[in-house]
Amino acid sequence: MSRYDVVVYGASGFTGAYVVEYLVNSEQFEGLSFAVAGRSEKKLREVLRNVSQRTGKDVSGAAVLIADSSDERSLNEMARQAKVVINAVGPYRLYGEGVVKAAVENGASHVDISGEPAWIEKMQQKYAEEAKKQGVYVVSACGWDSIPADLGVNFLKKNFNGDLNHVESFVQLLTGPSGYSFNAGTYQTLILGLNGAATDKLGAVRKQIMPEKIVRGEVKVPKRPTLWEIKEKELNGVAVPFPGADKSIINRSQYYDATVRHTRPIHMETYIRLSSQFYGYLIALWIMFLSIFVKYPFTRRILQQYPDQCSFYMFKNSGPTTEQMKEASFVYWFFGYGYKETLPMDQQHQGKPNRKVVATCKGPDAGYIATSGCVLSAALALIRDKDNLPKEGGVYTTAAAFGDSKIYDYLASFGITYQLESEYDL
Repeated sequence: MSRYDVVVYGASGFTGAYVVEYLVNSEQFEGLSFAVAGRSEKKLREVLRNVSQRTGKDVSGAAVLIADSSDERSLNEMARQAKVVINAVGPYRLYGEGVVKAAVENGASHVDISGEPAWIEKMQQKYAEEAKKQGVYVVSACGWDSIPADLGVNFLKKNFNGDLNHVESFVQLLTGPSGYSFNAGTYQTLILGLNGAATDKLGAVRKQIMPEKIVRGEVKVPKRPTLWEIKEKELNGVAVPFPGADKSIINRSQYYDATVRHTRPIHMETYIRLSSQFYGYLIALWIMFLSIFVKYPFTRRILQQYPDQCSFYMFKNSGPTTEQMKEASFVYWFFGYGYKETLPMDQQHQGKPNRKVVATCKGPDAGYIATSGCVLSAALALIRDKDNLPKEGGVYTTAAAFGDSKIYDYLASFGITYQLESEYDL
């Protein structure tokens, strides 16, 4: 049986439909075959008609595969027809594992847009060996969470001209006059993640998937309060810890760098940049209340049933409007500190860092346009750039899988670019 180059699973969902649209519109996918997959043929056909109208390219006759996360047989049948499965169905802790299992056991690589560290790391724990045996690649967090961050650190390490020791990153989300609201699916994932944090037993999982002790630099990232003022030449505002998956993904990439690539691992802290202290306090207070209310079944049901009201309309069942997405953009800042001198891996630098390099990743709407571009770029790397991937299949982070590939070029084709902003001697 011949395989489609890409199968987009969950193509009729809010994000999945955008993935299909940007795939069809991308010159990078010319000459590649694709299919859409999901539970409802009617909805999938409607997506293809809508994409045809928006792009001016008739894909209404594209292949449709019927697959359901609760039906193992249908997932196996889908995976047998794919070289790469793009899985856009979340929350992944509820619906993701069956798709990974089907892909690995049926010879398909798998990329997704999960931002759920517990699920992601459990997939590595359970399927790394089988993926290696089958020669396929499983790469999670291929959306905006966490390609800009993980490949941003990789970019900074490659362009530091010395030994990078630690990085502080800042997410800056920019919106237009129309404002912005994320789709409620992201909110539901957040609720499930907060609820499961106490029982996920991530510590035990991490000991299994990262058994070796790695040595980072003696100078660590400065300790910051929960809310603090950014005073950089390139960036101001206030910062709070970033609650996404970026830090956990980057830490796994650093483990891979140290144990497989034999390059120096770094310390990392991730923050979100806000415009004012007042807004920072509101966000922190909201997350604190969520963390409390998800513990109780009654209040958790209310949170899940009324995402618009309970998130103060930061999230909506309807998601952002087309106008809101067109106006939105992001800048991901990386402030890297290290040493001009390059030492062997087994030697530690002494004293404070003497070099600082600032880099950015910039792109369009983070939630859906950039996420589509990111996951499609990951799929392109798997299809078109196999020679620059790890030699063996397995479960990888984005930087581990794609750090030496042409993914930066693929990302640029979707408007997601990396650049150096400034360099200093300290």
